[in-house]
Amino acid sequence: MDDLNIVLDSASPLSLQHQLRKWLVDAIHRGVLRPGRKLPSTRALARRVRVSRNTVSLSYDALLAEGHLVSRARSGVYVAADVPAGRVAAGPRSQVQASPLAARLPAATQEQGFRCPANWHQYPFPFIDGRVNASLLPADEWREALRFSGSRQEVLACNMDHGDSDDPALLEELRGKVLPMRGLEADADQVLVTLSSRQALHLLAEVLVRRGTPVRLEEPVDPGLERRLRERQASVGRLDPDLAGPLPEGVLVVTSARRSVPAGSAWPRRLLAAVAAADGLLIEHDMPPGARDGSEAAPALAAMCPEGRVAYVASLAPVASCGEPLGIVVAAPRVIERLRQIRSSQGATPPALIQRAWCHFIGLGHYSAALQRAGRVIAARRTALRDALNHYLHKSVSIQTQPGASAYWVRLADGTDALDLARRAAAIGVLLEPVAQPDGGHLLCMGVTGLEPAEVRAGVHALSRLVRGDLAATPRHLQQEGGTVLRGHALRRTVANARLLYNTVYGAPCTLQVHADGRLSGVAGDQGEDCDQGRWWIQDGRWYRQWQQWAYGEASGYDLVVEGEQLRFYGEDGLLADTAVLIRRSRTGRAAD
Repeated sequence: MDDLNIVLDSASPLSLQHQLRKWLVDAIHRGVLRPGRKLPSTRALARRVRVSRNTVSLSYDALLAEGHLVSRARSGVYVAADVPAGRVAAGPRSQVQASPLAARLPAATQEQGFRCPANWHQYPFPFIDGRVNASLLPADEWREALRFSGSRQEVLACNMDHGDSDDPALLEELRGKVLPMRGLEADADQVLVTLSSRQALHLLAEVLVRRGTPVRLEEPVDPGLERRLRERQASVGRLDPDLAGPLPEGVLVVTSARRSVPAGSAWPRRLLAAVAAADGLLIEHDMPPGARDGSEAAPALAAMCPEGRVAYVASLAPVASCGEPLGIVVAAPRVIERLRQIRSSQGATPPALIQRAWCHFIGLGHYSAALQRAGRVIAARRTALRDALNHYLHKSVSIQTQPGASAYWVRLADGTDALDLARRAAAIGVLLEPVAQPDGGHLLCMGVTGLEPAEVRAGVHALSRLVRGDLAATPRHLQQEGGTVLRGHALRRTVANARLLYNTVYGAPCTLQVHADGRLSGVAGDQGEDCDQGRWWIQDGRWYRQWQQWAYGEASGYDLVVEGEQLRFYGEDGLLADTAVLIRRSRTGRAAD
């Protein structure tokens, strides 16, 4: 099996046995291991892959039990003949990309909005609001909730046909323990569960918006929602925060999830009065409760409007969720019924097992406990961010926030381009989210849910060097390089077991793992769909790498220079070939969203 190039990663959260099983199944389904092919003995494969013989034996046993492999007496182990592993031949990939389907796509809008890289958690300083690191997540509590929801009795119950309705037990938990946090009381037929709050907003837009419907969006605006509204040919504008003039007749107002109003403010009632005077409607996109740090906030607008002009949209808290948290809609029963019909027609009902897991998680008290703990942690992190911005960038930026928010919105002085700064900051390991403004400019949203307090300060310090110009522009030639070129032991010590992060020329995130034993592993693409393996070595003081498929499989040598968190690659001609963020330690303290 030398031609199969099996590579296992000892740093992966999956066990070696799990990785080997997955690799063999993938090879069978790709047609690399064809039906009837004989596999090596456990001893031979263990020696080839550099794992214990017991690991290979357990992997073979599991695949034999599942029917992927078959054992023949005194002959060995073979790929089963009846595994549905073949792939129907398709045209070349280039022809698929140029298909008539792609030709029918409408032109992309110029403003696509910020897209958080899938490998955000590997960056040293991810100031991305709502992306939560592992120290905040209640992992053990979720394991308990998932164990209960995955019991035989629960699995069989979820298989029963309940139509397009939501889990009644989850609705009761939401009505009794979650919605009252915002002052809301609702019957079961007034609540809908969605895959996310974004899905809830889009469902409401489909129900409430027609051509010419006047819509006013509160800042900051969700670019995806605004595009959706314009596609429906609504008359879209910004909501005046001072409510200086009357709203258009029949207006639909959408509030922002990033705005939190302090208790005692007159603004909510003024807004409700203005909407009522225009015979309008309001979609309240509320801040998730886990984003608050304990500050007292006003009740939800929906709780202050008994006549039913408000549709309430929120999500369960990201700080208490493993992955995208479920969304919640509270509205009149007829509206909920229409939304449920559309959700069903789109095949977008949250899976029953996921709903039941959330039911147990909330019912066991884990949700409220997680919010209480996260509130204290977020308060400390936000204080760290405020103090770091004041210390390092006092004269260069102005900041604003809302009571209880988990982020600051940073406006740069002297007309600095926020988009350009975010791009340059990512190259040194600092992730920032640009937020579009009505005047065409951008703010920088800096969240704290993904960093520890010490990391907050270090990240702001690195950002301040860019803002103040302490970091010179990246040299284009090795002769202009002010840093020290890595040689000998320093070069090997820097790259061995390092992780490199950068973006490809087509904008997709890419992660490279440089293994100490000379192997290379690469994963690229928003979904990690483009993978390759290779090797590296040091020759004549330069670092060489060669991929199996990437870069045409050709060997290339580079001079390497490190400055802070940035690694720069200079080709044989001395010109700058690429840059990457250098991660020299494990970042197991983070968890993907």
